Amino acid sequence: MIANRTLELLSLLQAQKEWTGDGLAERLGVSPRTVRRDINRLRELGYPVTATKGPSGYYRLSRGARLPPLIVDDEQAIAIALSLQTAPASVAGMGDATKRALNSIRELLPPHLSRRLATFSIEQIENAWELAPPQVDPGLVARLSAAAQERELVRFTYRSIEVDEVDGSEVLAEPHRLVVWSGRWYMVAYDQRGCSWRAYRLDRIEQPAPTGWRFTQRDVPERDITHFVQNQPDRGDTPDTWPCWGTVLMECPAALVAKWAPGAASFEAIDERITRIRMGAWSWSALIGFLVTFSCRFTVEGPPELAEAARRVMGRIDVDIPRADASS
Repeated sequence: MIANRTLELLSLLQAQKEWTGDGLAERLGVSPRTVRRDINRLRELGYPVTATKGPSGYYRLSRGARLPPLIVDDEQAIAIALSLQTAPASVAGMGDATKRALNSIRELLPPHLSRRLATFSIEQIENAWELAPPQVDPGLVARLSAAAQERELVRFTYRSIEVDEVDGSEVLAEPHRLVVWSGRWYMVAYDQRGCSWRAYRLDRIEQPAPTGWRFTQRDVPERDITHFVQNQPDRGDTPDTWPCWGTVLMECPAALVAKWAPGAASFEAIDERITRIRMGAWSWSALIGFLVTFSCRFTVEGPPELAEAARRVMGRIDVDIPRADASS
């Protein structure tokens, strides 16, 4: 009973930054004196719990100099194991580390939880309809994430959407946040030289270098980071990612294209009604299939193989539509 209560206390301290003694006592259904004893027990286990005295005193779980024993409840253990088994493959070289982490957790689980976890043995099967994202370097993810946390300017060159083409000037950016959308990694940052906010694809960032310079945090122009990233025109994969790549003019507002087009697409607003969209796929027919999902008229700009595929696909569609009963 004491061990269970201590585990619940630790979970509460991890879930919320600060707790009053009365608040913890109420959540645990014990007296404030019992809470103080349980806090001391956590400290003995190596968890650095700080406390302030007085009517407005609180308890806080601080960062320690060493890693104490990891304690999670049953639901948390299952959640961790399932997350490791279904982890996306968009970060290069993480497959083996993920398996080792899962095995380490399995070895530490008590028998009843180990048996339960065995019922969640999952094997992922590749889906040909999913546009596989390019992998990113975990070291790059770590460096850019640290730069965003420490508000440090980063310098890098950036490959444009064209194959093997690099923008002529270096980018000096203020990293704000890393975002993963449709399996693709982005860094939302402010470009100091261009004086604008952008979402940079991590797989197109080259030669990143720290500067040691700090910057003052700016407000992102849009509070919704998802909406900001989705509405970046240059967000697609490079053309060599897919064997088939085409461009169409679609009678669909750019706002709708940005919301529903996959992460592998890029687009350009021609006017309020027409949008140019570029997409890649594993076959010309598959590319037509994606475009048809918008349920809009479109004109193929190129290449000729895409136009031929459109005619071929439309010719194969032969559906018998029952006529309405004239007598009804």
